[in-house]
Amino acid sequence: MKEIRLYNVKINDVTLEEAVTFALSRQRSPCFTVTPNAVMLDACRREPAYAALLNRAALSLPDGAGVLWAARRKGTPLRARVAGIAFGEALLARAAETGLRVFLLGGKEGVAAQAAQNLRLRHPTLRICGVHHGYFEKTGEEDRQVTEEICAARPDLLFVCFGFPIQEGWIVAHLPQLKDVRVIAGLGGSLDVWAGNVKRAPTAVSRRGLEWAWRMVREPKRLRHLPALLRVGLFGGWRG
Repeated sequence: MKEIRLYNVKINDVTLEEAVTFALSRQRSPCFTVTPNAVMLDACRREPAYAALLNRAALSLPDGAGVLWAARRKGTPLRARVAGIAFGEALLARAAETGLRVFLLGGKEGVAAQAAQNLRLRHPTLRICGVHHGYFEKTGEEDRQVTEEICAARPDLLFVCFGFPIQEGWIVAHLPQLKDVRVIAGLGGSLDVWAGNVKRAPTAVSRRGLEWAWRMVREPKRLRHLPALLRVGLFGGWRG
């Protein structure tokens, strides 16, 4: 699969459909999937260990306008933006059609359960085999119990939503225990969207690559990410 490098992070040049097909058809399980955006790439610029963490993934999706801008400036344009939540929703639709089992991990207490309830309304045949909040100790006894709960549920798809880089670090550390899961994806704040706590940008806004602006207007605290977006989007092609 074709890939480029930005800030020493591999990014796959895929469409959404290609990403889903690759993830589900990959012979070697699990298919660890990451979704780098401009903020993540800017963090990798400052901390090479983060880049090494992302590069452990089998599939790396270009999530965000800043990533596409940087790739274009570098002379290696990507065909499409593949948002992590869109990837997750496409996998869920496929799971509802084929009977794949899904486990939702992350969010505050009750968020994963509410997301599961909403997703079942959208996909009545969806088999969600387990949920667990993300506010547990990521090492030690509590972590062991959560891992055993996931393994006992026998999911085909595991969505881990702790936020970068915690979710990626947790996934890498637990790959040996989760070797029977087909796809493990770090999907950040997706559970909050599916639970109805956060709204996505309108389709027309997303298609124009302006979802970042829409979210900053709605959530002013996100303005702190604007410098990273500019550094990667405007200068990443020269420095990446």
